[in-house]
Amino acid sequence: MSFSMQARAVPAAGLPQDFAGVTAVFADTDDELDFLETDLCISKDFSAVHELFLTAPPGQGSCELPVFGGTVHEDPAGIEAPSVTLEAAGVREAAEFLRSHPFDQLWRAAAGGVGTRWGRPELEVRDVFAHHYRQVLDFYGRAAEAGDAVVKRFLY
Repeated sequence: MSFSMQARAVPAAGLPQDFAGVTAVFADTDDELDFLETDLCISKDFSAVHELFLTAPPGQGSCELPVFGGTVHEDPAGIEAPSVTLEAAGVREAAEFLRSHPFDQLWRAAAGGVGTRWGRPELEVRDVFAHHYRQVLDFYGRAAEAGDAVVKRFLY
């Protein structure tokens, strides 16, 4: 079984308002391996990446925005995982949060705690998280610069 989060930037005026709209945004993708080059896709580690962002000091932006933040849309049939939409203002806030919280600062604040349960050398785990951080930073930076909103889906 695979766990992943896929995010796609969309024009702010075209932000879906329900689960069906989110599904339509991803109609050209079949699974977590089929996505656009401009999408953000984090397989299995997205929850741990979210934990890393939570290590930021309180009151310094919303650390929930990059991974789980936004408006949740439940599947009316109850089959698929919920999806999330984030308005352009939230995308700008997420991008600013990431720019103002460098990876090394977050990693030090986490004191390696987000990677301890992996059972691999800390430097190896740190490299994985650094890669995810750069992907998230780049994705939100591009989306914010374009004035886009973001649609996220979770595949379980």
